[in-house]
Amino acid sequence: MADEGLDSFENSLFSSIRWNLILSFGGQLTGVAFTLILSRLLEPNDFGVMTATLAFVGLIETFGSLGSASALTQRQVLSDRFYSAVMLIAGTSALFMMLVVWLSSPYIASFYQNPDLESAFFLLSLTIPLQFLETFPLAELQRRLLFEKIAVTSFFGIVISGIVSVYLAYAGYGWVALVVRLLLAQGVRTFYFCFIAWPKFKFDPAIKEVKELVNYGVPQSMSQFMLLFGRRIDDILIGKWMGTGTLGIYSLAYSLYMWPISNIKGRISQVVFAALSKVQQDPVAMSYHYLKVVSLATLIAFPIIFGFASVCDLAVPIVMGEKWLPAIPVLRILGVASLFEICVFPGAIFQAVGKTKTYLKIITITRIIAVSGILVGINFGLEGVAESVVVTSFISFFIHNYFVGSLIPLTNIAIMKIITKNAFPAIVMLLLVLLFRFALGQYFTPVYQLVTAILLGGTFYGAFIKKFHPELFTKPEVNE
Repeated sequence: MADEGLDSFENSLFSSIRWNLILSFGGQLTGVAFTLILSRLLEPNDFGVMTATLAFVGLIETFGSLGSASALTQRQVLSDRFYSAVMLIAGTSALFMMLVVWLSSPYIASFYQNPDLESAFFLLSLTIPLQFLETFPLAELQRRLLFEKIAVTSFFGIVISGIVSVYLAYAGYGWVALVVRLLLAQGVRTFYFCFIAWPKFKFDPAIKEVKELVNYGVPQSMSQFMLLFGRRIDDILIGKWMGTGTLGIYSLAYSLYMWPISNIKGRISQVVFAALSKVQQDPVAMSYHYLKVVSLATLIAFPIIFGFASVCDLAVPIVMGEKWLPAIPVLRILGVASLFEICVFPGAIFQAVGKTKTYLKIITITRIIAVSGILVGINFGLEGVAESVVVTSFISFFIHNYFVGSLIPLTNIAIMKIITKNAFPAIVMLLLVLLFRFALGQYFTPVYQLVTAILLGGTFYGAFIKKFHPELFTKPEVNE
């Protein structure tokens, strides 16, 4: 019976991951397409204004919901009093953070010496109350592992916001098109989630539940703040010392090459956290599923990372235009960093067992290392910053594994075996594409060379996965 329960749980887990990835891929690829269209219509400075705005607003809004979605998802039994605690504490926090953005926006705009930023801060701060409202239905959908509904809603939000932003960019609204895109995508998600999954509860706050939420949520929010700070400090420094135009080049390169992390890893993490919360008392089971998830993530992400490295010198000028050529070396360097980051899921483990204070300690250590590297790298230009991200990501990889290994049975050797095994077909795919380009590329125009390289690499990797990992193409059977 125990084995049947484990099999049923695994089927549920990986079915949720697969559908979440399939549906999310459609949405995120659509999002990438809109980004590429916008890169044609807008200037690097417009992307720089957006990135500078998001760097500060993103840091502040990590305290807007106070980790409430995770707290609601992780908690095994929910009551009216806990829902009420979330409503009271997270709602107050969201309004306060929104006020902080409004009051600080003139000073931050002055810091960058760019008056456009003040208006951008105001518009983007409107996402904070929307994220708070989304907390309740999102947690309900995650608890029921209904990630396909989350992904479908996100897809329509991406499409609607993308269409509107392209129109605004074409009409000459510049950076406003990018800010409206984020605001509208969040709005569509929030209102539809609230419509389909708002939980019914009576407002009945109590001190005990408030304390429990604060004890869980404050370390969780601090962890997210430190994590985001490590990712945004380069944007802040580049925007200040090199200008928003250079920041636009770096931010687009960073967003394209961090796509596997934010979308593949991010989507998998959502499911893993919700699912592992259900087996949080069984470290062996958690370890088993953790390694399975690492294997799945690398099988999906590695070919994307290696593949883009092999053709980005073709793709960037063809798709985005000559003005984005300085992004190519940064793209390739950051790709090495994403290889390490895609292989660790510490947040899912520590949040699932409720040890957010330990997770905060881990994030603090790794972010101090990341910030130190960026402070050194910025002296050597954009490529120096990118190289510092690679070095610090490599160091953080082992730090994450050390702490996860203290919680569940896990070793670096086990992780490295998975990475080595799953990197091999991606490397072979990379060599095939490079061989084609070296031997026959001169006979093709850049556009046909790019298309043929993508088809060649995709066909080889698809055939490999079909042969050696057929489970990724078949629907798992759920035991009754």
